[in-house]
Amino acid sequence: MKITEHLFYYPWESLTENNCNSYVVWGRRKVLIDPGHLHLLDHLERGMRSDGLSINDIDLVLVTHPHPDHFEAISRWAGTSTMVAMHRDGKIFLEEFARLWQETTGKTLPIFPVDFFLKAGTLKVGEHSFKIIETPGHAPGSICIYLERDRVLFSGDVIFARSFGRFDLPGGDPLQLIRSIEQLLELDVEILAPGHGPLVKGRGSVKENFYLVFALFQQMFAQENTRI
Repeated sequence: MKITEHLFYYPWESLTENNCNSYVVWGRRKVLIDPGHLHLLDHLERGMRSDGLSINDIDLVLVTHPHPDHFEAISRWAGTSTMVAMHRDGKIFLEEFARLWQETTGKTLPIFPVDFFLKAGTLKVGEHSFKIIETPGHAPGSICIYLERDRVLFSGDVIFARSFGRFDLPGGDPLQLIRSIEQLLELDVEILAPGHGPLVKGRGSVKENFYLVFALFQQMFAQENTRI
């Protein structure tokens, strides 16, 4: 689904199986953000084909955070020229978390090389300019990605439409999460593109969504203090 001249959006809408939204930034260099689960990759491939795109043309895969529903399909590009990038803390977390994941799910996490690590600052890929923002709280090594030209914020699982990422998984921290969301408020965002759920479009709607999420956090902490 084409959103802007350079941006394509592939939402995951099933209510019976978990996976993430994927985004493709197209141009001389083709960038994929969060490919999702490997066994569900055909969903992305079909969507791209319907838009006249090919998954084989992807030059770089960016991972917003180290949870399998966002990165597992990376193994699809093993042995190809496609590069993979994520935050260093995310890679460290994966190496430590792999055994626990296998013990609890009976599944193994894919081992994959990271061509370079993302950090706070500007990432230039061909004609695309991305601002990388370190946003821990949902998971170690979580990042958000701001496409400056189109004023699009890829928020991973940090903030959604009318909600925010969970922080009860290993490495989660509610105080880190709210601080991460606070720094995103400084951006001029026209489209909020989350890891799950619908887009939020329009500068006013995006700002309103941030304030709603802050209110939800306040309610949550108030309830916790009441229980104590």
